[in-house]
Amino acid sequence: MTIYLPDDLAEMVKEDTDLNVSAVCQEALRRELTIREVLAKLDKGMKRVEMYDDLHGADVAFVGKEIYYNGRIPEETAYLTKNHRIAVYAHEAQMLHQFDSFDDLAADEGWRDGSPELVAAVAKALGEEHVIELDI
Repeated sequence: MTIYLPDDLAEMVKEDTDLNVSAVCQEALRRELTIREVLAKLDKGMKRVEMYDDLHGADVAFVGKEIYYNGRIPEETAYLTKNHRIAVYAHEAQMLHQFDSFDDLAADEGWRDGSPELVAAVAKALGEEHVIELDI
């Protein structure tokens, strides 16, 4: 198997003599295959979801699957969409927030700091590794 690296990345890899390229590639491929397996399972049972979105000032709908619901105030529900995006509905504000990936959700300070339970639950549902880094 041959793996192509752009010239700039290949140069950086060559400079890091302690880097085990084979192990890094194996781990990255295992992680990607695991995520694809989890997503394939989550794809089953997707259905049309409809809600009012204050941003649009109207009802909105998409095809997805609920992967988290907290049932407390603030009430929040997270969905995996058919396009493998993350949609989070904040019930009280009637706002649908959309993220291209789990990494985007985890990087969003409002969700990461304001609802760490949601972020952790979405990570678990998607088979993503997620650790809250403390600056202590």
